[in-house]
Amino acid sequence: MINEENLQLFKALSEDTRYRIIKALIESECTCGENKYGIKGEICACEIPEIIGKTQSNTSMHLAKLQDWGIIKVRKEGKKRLYSIKNEKIRRILEVLEE
Repeated sequence: MINEENLQLFKALSEDTRYRIIKALIESECTCGENKYGIKGEICACEIPEIIGKTQSNTSMHLAKLQDWGIIKVRKEGKKRLYSIKNEKIRRILEVLEE
């Protein structure tokens, strides 16, 4: 029996842009102090393309897919959309990969 959640996690990590987004979100949790929006571990959608070196439209498409798969979550603050990691498995997978 195939676990759909696990397949989605590996699909997310197998594509360069999605991998970079996930890494950026996880790394933002490790930085000292809070970000300029006051929450540690969240990145504004407007900052992610610059961080990962991709276009806004390309990044938005991948953010939507990661959110649909339940890997990341979004919180709205005024006009800003702040993204963070939702699925704990993705953290554990990356920890193992980086050993």
